[in-house]
Amino acid sequence: MRCRAVTAARGVLGGAAMLEFTTLDRCAAYVAARAAVIAVQRAAGSWPDPLAARARHAAIGTMQLTAAAIAYDHASASRRRYLRDALTSAVSVVTTLDVARASDVASDDLVAAQRVAGRTVALLGMLLHANTSPIPGRR
Repeated sequence: MRCRAVTAARGVLGGAAMLEFTTLDRCAAYVAARAAVIAVQRAAGSWPDPLAARARHAAIGTMQLTAAAIAYDHASASRRRYLRDALTSAVSVVTTLDVARASDVASDDLVAAQRVAGRTVALLGMLLHANTSPIPGRR
């Protein structure tokens, strides 16, 4: 299932060259963020509109920010800024999923979305950590 958000995120890069990733699909954090968008869309189908909209918006934002981060040089301030913003957005997804669970809209889709969103937070954190110092031997 392809969603418009996935297509839009691919367009975020425009003509920018991805340096260590030949495609967005080579970045595990981006793949996890994309999976979170799909999982949130499945889970939020029967939720109250404000809660569903908040979850979808945060998930799409996470994916778009991750895609934007990849367009910058490794260990650059711009990449780290986008990764921090993506991480903040991913935590917002997790928070919204927790609110949904507390609101008694729990389902198997919600549990799956929580798992995928948690994985996204972890991978974004690792990618941010990996970008805090330059690669040895590279400028």
